Amino acid sequence: MSYLTKFSLHLLLLFFYCSQYAHASSIALDKEQFDKIKQLNQGKQWLMLLWSVDCPPCFKELAIIQKLKSQHGDLAVVIINTDADDEITKERVSIIEKFELDKLSNFHFTDGEGDRSRFLIDSTWYGELPRSYFVESNGRFHGKSGLVKESMIIQWLLP
Repeated sequence: MSYLTKFSLHLLLLFFYCSQYAHASSIALDKEQFDKIKQLNQGKQWLMLLWSVDCPPCFKELAIIQKLKSQHGDLAVVIINTDADDEITKERVSIIEKFELDKLSNFHFTDGEGDRSRFLIDSTWYGELPRSYFVESNGRFHGKSGLVKESMIIQWLLP
């Protein structure tokens, strides 16, 4: 096989891998993925929302993001499901699809790794939900527990 053919094949495989990765419904969160999230959003202001399948206030925030996404298109938002339980995978995916947020960056805690994942994100966070992080363009995180008002999200994402 010629060099050009091999190179073209590698590019094609890379394209399919990146396309699949970009549109995956949810990716397991670990240190490497969290570092990638921060790196991909470096230099811009963004929002990270943490939610659970049994958190009604979380659904209100997901609905706000759904509304803003439909009005403004691409948003600098990362969504992380905190249910470290493989048994709720279908429910987690169903909720993300219901709110039409499957094209946003979606991550989830790994089964049995909830404490480690919480500590990875914020060593001072004890798991209360909903939890939001407003991240400055310089990478500084500002955490907030409880339901965030739509006006605050709009002000942060659409200055």
